[in-house]
Amino acid sequence: MSESYSEASELLKRLVNELDHGGQAILKDRMIFDDLAKFYSEKYLIPAKYVDGRKVAGLRSVVHTKAFLPPLIEYFGNKRIKEITHTDILTYKLKRLDTPKQTGAKRSIASVNRELELLRRMLNIAHQEGWILRSPFSIGKSLISKADERKCERILTREEEARLLNACVGRRTHLKPIIICALDTGMRQGEILSLRWRNIDFDEKVITVEAFNTKTMQTRQVAMTTRLEKELWSLYQSSVGDKNALVFGITDNVKRSFDGARKDAGLSDVRFHDLRHTAATRLVSKHIPISEVGRVLGHSQPSTTYRYVNANLETVRRAALALDEFQRQSEGTKLVEELIN
Repeated sequence: MSESYSEASELLKRLVNELDHGGQAILKDRMIFDDLAKFYSEKYLIPAKYVDGRKVAGLRSVVHTKAFLPPLIEYFGNKRIKEITHTDILTYKLKRLDTPKQTGAKRSIASVNRELELLRRMLNIAHQEGWILRSPFSIGKSLISKADERKCERILTREEEARLLNACVGRRTHLKPIIICALDTGMRQGEILSLRWRNIDFDEKVITVEAFNTKTMQTRQVAMTTRLEKELWSLYQSSVGDKNALVFGITDNVKRSFDGARKDAGLSDVRFHDLRHTAATRLVSKHIPISEVGRVLGHSQPSTTYRYVNANLETVRRAALALDEFQRQSEGTKLVEELIN
């Protein structure tokens, strides 16, 4: 009798608790994905907020993340979030992979993975809010595989670099110093465009990348090459001298101008991020240790640096010569042993 009474009391408490929370049980039963998308956009899809140089809320790349939301809303919009299954997400993944881009190009696994990562984040939030018992991503085989993504191995040759820079004329004149900065420092596009004149030390020839503009939230310094110093000094002389002003005067990105430049240069397969790959590969080709290259690029793990260092033709030829030399030495040792025996 006492056990039945205890169970009844516990059930009553749960019912009262649900009513006290504004009918959350009813809300979660009726909530559709579109409701979740609106909640995520209002609470999480906001510009990053910093306290003492550390990010405490929001996203550093709001515009970039927003681009992955529309296809999710289109597919899952009217579906109740508690009814979204592992199979539903797999079906979405396969459909997106079969859907070409607006340009007609094939959609990459990497781009679909970014959409799935956003969906996973949103469903994890739904779980945290108590709207679903658990995320479908936690059930069954993993739906996101980084190993399947095509690894980019594109680095620029000196001749390609010259063609790209020569295309930075007219309305694209502003792009030339930005490209030189990327090639000569290995900085990310966001880090470059966030630079302010207070970060440029012409006396020491050093650029300070502030913590809240970096991916790893760590301040680092990079040195200027002679040509980069020349470009920056020219920009500074034509500026108003405000130390807090943006060096390049651009607040979002250089996608349009860079697309035009690479097209005119005949380098349609080159992305802006490949300039960072190129910088890393050039440093390694000059025998700079991987650990030091990582510090220049702002990596916290050596494994990350290895992904940026690509073997160019010069590197693989040097490797073949080294193995040829090893083989000759081995054959010489074998011949000596035969003569002795």
